[in-house]
Amino acid sequence: MAQLHSLETKVPMKSPEKLAAVFRDNVHSLPQLVPGIIKTAEIIGGGRQMAPGSVFISQYSFPGSPLMSVKIKWEAVDEAEGKWLTLRVIDGEMLEMYKSYCVRVEIDRDAGQVGWLIEYEKANPNVPPPRQYAELIYTQLCKASDN
Repeated sequence: MAQLHSLETKVPMKSPEKLAAVFRDNVHSLPQLVPGIIKTAEIIGGGRQMAPGSVFISQYSFPGSPLMSVKIKWEAVDEAEGKWLTLRVIDGEMLEMYKSYCVRVEIDRDAGQVGWLIEYEKANPNVPPPRQYAELIYTQLCKASDN
């Protein structure tokens, strides 16, 4: 039976809505926002804006690790309030470690923070939790988006 795990982190931001704008309007700017890790980001089929159903592909590398690719689908968004969006990994090396990997990004303007809820299923019991994604990519992305 599959066991779903979760990992949650919250990152303070002066303007958390800027992060939602990055995913919606500027996904191609991810390499400039997190240059030490994210190398490329491109919307499949072209264009510059994402919406639910859109897919983008990115290449990334953690310090001391090889270059990896990931294909991510934007599954859902709270359009009216702009308070959350859901992204799911649908292809790439990450799925060798995690059978499933989904991120819910929650924008909390009142608290001035962004919450990242990662739900994942390990490919085997020896796979570590995806803390490097939460600590390196998500935290740096929030900080860079806030400038």
